[in-house]
Amino acid sequence: MNVQAVFPVLQERADDLAVLRQMLTDDRLGPARFAFLSGPTGCGKSELLRTFARQVTHDGGTYLGATASRTEHLVPFGVWAQLFRGAAGLLDDAQRHAAAGEAPGDGSVPLSAQVVNTLCLPLLDAVEQLPGPVVLGIDDFQHADAVSLQCLAAVARRLGTKPVLIVLGEAPDLPSAQAVLQAELPLEPHSRRLRLRPLSRPAVRDLLTEHLGAAAAERLSDACYDITAGNPLQVHGLIADNRWSAPADGAPAVDSGYTAAVLSCLHRCGDEAQALARHIALLDDPASTRVLTQLAGVDTTTLMRTVNTLNNAGVLSGSRFRHAKARTAVLDNTAPSLRAALRGRVAEVLYRGGAAPVTIARQLLAASPVPDGDWTAEILDEAARTALRDGEPDLAYDCLVRARELEPSDEKLRASITATLFDIEWRTDPCAAIRGLPALAPAPDGLDGTDEGLRAAVPLWLDDVESAVAGLQRINAAPEVYAPGAAAHVQASLQWLRLGYPSATGRWEMVDVPEGPDSATPFADPLSPEVQGAVLLSRLSGTGPDTALADEAERLLRRYRLNERSFAVLLSALITLVYSDRPDAADAACRRLTAEAQRMPAQNWQALFTAVRAELAFRSGELADAIQLAHTALSTISQYSWGVGIGMPLGTLITAGIASGQLGIARRALRVPVPDTLFETPIGLHYLRARGRHHLATGQPQAALDEFTTIGALMAEWAMDVPALVPWRSEAAWACLALGDRARARALTQAQLERCTALQARARGEALRALAACGPAERRTALLEEAATAFAECGALQDRAAVLRELDGIERRKELSTLGEQTVMERQEVEPKESEAAPRGRSATTPSARSGPRPGQTVPRPCTTAATPRQQPFVPATRPPHGARPDGESLVQANLSDAERRVAELAARGHSNRQIAAQLYITVSTVEQHLTRVYRKLHVKRRTELTAMLRPAAFPPAEARAGR
Repeated sequence: MNVQAVFPVLQERADDLAVLRQMLTDDRLGPARFAFLSGPTGCGKSELLRTFARQVTHDGGTYLGATASRTEHLVPFGVWAQLFRGAAGLLDDAQRHAAAGEAPGDGSVPLSAQVVNTLCLPLLDAVEQLPGPVVLGIDDFQHADAVSLQCLAAVARRLGTKPVLIVLGEAPDLPSAQAVLQAELPLEPHSRRLRLRPLSRPAVRDLLTEHLGAAAAERLSDACYDITAGNPLQVHGLIADNRWSAPADGAPAVDSGYTAAVLSCLHRCGDEAQALARHIALLDDPASTRVLTQLAGVDTTTLMRTVNTLNNAGVLSGSRFRHAKARTAVLDNTAPSLRAALRGRVAEVLYRGGAAPVTIARQLLAASPVPDGDWTAEILDEAARTALRDGEPDLAYDCLVRARELEPSDEKLRASITATLFDIEWRTDPCAAIRGLPALAPAPDGLDGTDEGLRAAVPLWLDDVESAVAGLQRINAAPEVYAPGAAAHVQASLQWLRLGYPSATGRWEMVDVPEGPDSATPFADPLSPEVQGAVLLSRLSGTGPDTALADEAERLLRRYRLNERSFAVLLSALITLVYSDRPDAADAACRRLTAEAQRMPAQNWQALFTAVRAELAFRSGELADAIQLAHTALSTISQYSWGVGIGMPLGTLITAGIASGQLGIARRALRVPVPDTLFETPIGLHYLRARGRHHLATGQPQAALDEFTTIGALMAEWAMDVPALVPWRSEAAWACLALGDRARARALTQAQLERCTALQARARGEALRALAACGPAERRTALLEEAATAFAECGALQDRAAVLRELDGIERRKELSTLGEQTVMERQEVEPKESEAAPRGRSATTPSARSGPRPGQTVPRPCTTAATPRQQPFVPATRPPHGARPDGESLVQANLSDAERRVAELAARGHSNRQIAAQLYITVSTVEQHLTRVYRKLHVKRRTELTAMLRPAAFPPAEARAGR
């Protein structure tokens, strides 16, 4: 019978099987023939033995097999009992002799000759009786017990004419158990050594083809070889993982089949290999030989032998796992308590080896117990600072918490840990940072104290002025206790205190800050980012925006990257650009800073930058974006963590809700509790203005006026009465108009106009619009045109669109008035003619005129413009206003977009904004913004000028535009 037709062919093992068959059948060899099968763990020695055993028995021979085990290598006769299962009585006799003192029970001392003869001679007779050639196969021979090996040697010496092939499978990289047999082994050609090697790439492909099909083999074979290095056991594990799955990315599935094969290989490689694999799995980066020898507690020779074993078995590549799942399997298969203890050992070895602090810290975070000594806290503190620089605040926080738990004896180190932990918490959760302030003791001499003053002022954010003042006084009272530089930053903190809580200026008494060691060099650094930010806002609130201030803000935004020290100056620069009406520069910088805060992450900063973006969107007329961004800012951190800063997004949300007609949004925002001390800060002015607008929008003009006049009183008290910040006078003027006090309204708006500088275009536009409402009617159009120009300068599209609507209304009323006058004049001309034509003595009014039109009679309407706006012909003005071109090319040459062209066409044909919005499926606000841009590009100020400027030829038919 064809053997290959019955038994599956092993990949790349046909030559080895042929050698074994030749050794069994070759009559030229002696009765005892030895074959040693060696090779890396998992390379198929066991499968080769099983296949050979099936072939022997199929051909009529006898196969007696046994498998040694590492856990049973001290059990006497363990292997021998498996080989000769029918000789139980003889084994019992041998064990009785051992119990009588002739041999120890663990088989560590050879048996006496009498016991060997008693045991082996009957077995020799039994072997001679077995049919056909005989094969004795022992797998994992290196784990065989000594007594079984002694008996095997005795049998080999005493074999008669019966051919017996003894096949021994062993791992060559492990200590061998064949020393007992060395003297008994026959020389060549009576013994052969066969070394099995891992499968080649083609063999792996063939194996995958056999089990998964040609298509899967083509796709997966190279990756499978790279993962397993051709180890047959691991390849079969991958076959099991991929039998029913096909990942979309084309890579092989690596799951439980592969990990089970890896763990099996490690178990067979021995205890030293398993221990080394655990240590390597705990390391994130490849380790040096010196580190590995210290971790494993072995010499270099032993280490290299073990590493070679794992490399040959396809588990490692160098000193790293061939696949991440192998590493995970090793870690998961290690008891948690052992894993935590090993991490402490790894951290200690890495520290002595000079590894990076972050690498050591990752081990310490998972270690239990942590090694003794202050070095652990020092490493964790240093690693936290590195993690912060690398944008890993979570890792930094974990390191500092663990370092604080270790309670280092070094006072300076404890202060550094607490201070850095505060800085991290301030980024993400100001409430937690404030709770940790009592632990911030004075920094010992030599510790960097540049942030001492700023930390002392932190309670201001959560409206705790007294704590902030106490902290600053403490530093001033004993500057020698604190680090050099702390007193200078008290000065910066004082500036922020005066800016943030101007009404609290008289509630404390500060002592003079002593000069530095060098009297020529003051403590305060005028170029420090903290000082620059305070100076920027001081100038803005004192004199208002100007070109030099806005340029300086843009320069600072370009200069600094986001971190703890630069945050204040960056936020100050953004606010300066917002109130200087530079929306494009402010928006670009705000988006960049928000992205940086997200990457850090720093939720506190992210929320503040998002609030600034919401205000920018509102000022640009993008009301939906303003509402969405304000909601996002409020949800990024908790309400309590916002502190007094919550007035920023709430004020924007309220005003945007009112402007968009969604009073429900404003009403819900007003229900959010705010700190009482909010109204002692400039942020409170922003909130009060929003609340006043809500009063006005809901028919409470007196309450609105009270809010606006309160703002005016506070701004005067704080010496920051700058219309660009809060134009309270124009707001109060609208409330006065609602109350019927036009004279006061007029006085307020004129006062605001007098205070507006060239760069306060928005405040000027608001004052002009209010003045137009309360001033003389003949000046209203001119004032509104000035307001529209001012709003255009600052990019306030929503406000400009509202002013243009008012101008359109005025123009329409004028047209209707003119048409009415023409109608009256025409009637006056007709009535005398009718009177003359009437018979004498009769009224000029005919009966039909008195009784109305007769049935079927059509009487002209008083208005002579019977044609609808859509039917009305377009006739260009005799002279186009403002130098506009009277032909259709004006739309093209003015570089209008398609959307602007469509809106301009419908507006010129007489459609209202609401009709245009309905026809084009856009919002009324979008229509208004398009018209604003159209007016600017065509150099017109109102809709009537647009209509007069254009004629039907300017608007190609819709079919032509669609290409029909």
